[in-house]
Amino acid sequence: MFTTYALPLFCFPLSTAGAGISTGLLLVSYAASGHWREWRRAGERPWAIPLALLMGWTLLGLLWTSNMAFGIKVAEATSYGMFAFIGATLPWKERWLKLLIRMFIAGALINEALAFLMTWHVLPWRNEDGIAYTGFADHIFISLVIIHVFLWMLWDFKYGWNFNKWVNGLIALAFFAQLVLAPGRSGQVLFVLLLPVAVWILYEGRWRYWISLSIAGLATGMLFIPSVHALFALGIHQLTHFNLHAADTNSSWGLRLIAMIGGVKMFLAHPLFGVGTGDFYPSILAMQASHTLPATPLFVMNTAANSYISEAAVLGVVGLGLFLWFLWALTREAWRSRTRPQGWFALTYISIYLVGGLFDGLSWGYADAITIALMAGLPLYQKSVIEPSDPSAPF
Repeated sequence: MFTTYALPLFCFPLSTAGAGISTGLLLVSYAASGHWREWRRAGERPWAIPLALLMGWTLLGLLWTSNMAFGIKVAEATSYGMFAFIGATLPWKERWLKLLIRMFIAGALINEALAFLMTWHVLPWRNEDGIAYTGFADHIFISLVIIHVFLWMLWDFKYGWNFNKWVNGLIALAFFAQLVLAPGRSGQVLFVLLLPVAVWILYEGRWRYWISLSIAGLATGMLFIPSVHALFALGIHQLTHFNLHAADTNSSWGLRLIAMIGGVKMFLAHPLFGVGTGDFYPSILAMQASHTLPATPLFVMNTAANSYISEAAVLGVVGLGLFLWFLWALTREAWRSRTRPQGWFALTYISIYLVGGLFDGLSWGYADAITIALMAGLPLYQKSVIEPSDPSAPF
């Protein structure tokens, strides 16, 4: 049961199809396990009501959409919240938490090894989208996975719960090399923003200052690497020179800003209920046809490149309120559990989800929608369900 719960986290960096199969195995094993009989335990979690209401409101949004095909995709992404309710009913023990985190790191490490071998043409396969050092994962997604590993290892480096300091250091070094070499600007930005905050939460005294200086040194060093410097310089140039009326449709930030502006316009036009579940892309096309927004013929703009604007645009203030309520309840629960491994592991992903959602549409992303649900399903702030691991167990 717990292996299948962790299996999607293992598969996401390696295979979308494998992740889909693993979620199917999770549902089958859960039905066979009988743990669903403990459904009342899920209702005790503070995020249960807002998540259930958000899932229901998203389904209701199909009633006023003009594009059922896109609507079903958005409703499907929101329905992955069921994995949170599944996790909330499971009888967690410490060894299962350790298994989950190790499988997550193992999947990312295997993808990294394959990424280097494919980039060096040792293996005949191609990196995703032809982007070097990404392996089988999207370059944005794998950069967020790497940051999650870094944030987790700051906790484990202090407590030595999962690996000792030397193993954590070697793994961190390997992932830092991939973060620098792969053009995942989202992860590089979060490295600079989130790691110092995590250090100040976890450490005190001289450790706080030494680790902060080390991170600052690494961040500064990254900017002297030509590929990283070029990416950041390009991003700053795109932001400072963006002009909505100049048809800036060939840059990453240009496309994102057009999508965000379009999403805000949808929300202002339909503030209460939004344009309908899945109706973001048709509404963007209508704005482009009326020349309210510049055309983007080579890009399917089905999100606002911002989780919060996306929710507000399609589901209105009601949907946005439910989304924020769910995130607040989940973050509060994880924060209270931050001194325990499951709490910190969930909190670090939630921080990536919260901040990353400002410049990426994570709420409708396949892997992100499932991962946030799996994190919510962990036994956060429930001391009674975490039992000491069996010394004879493999983990």
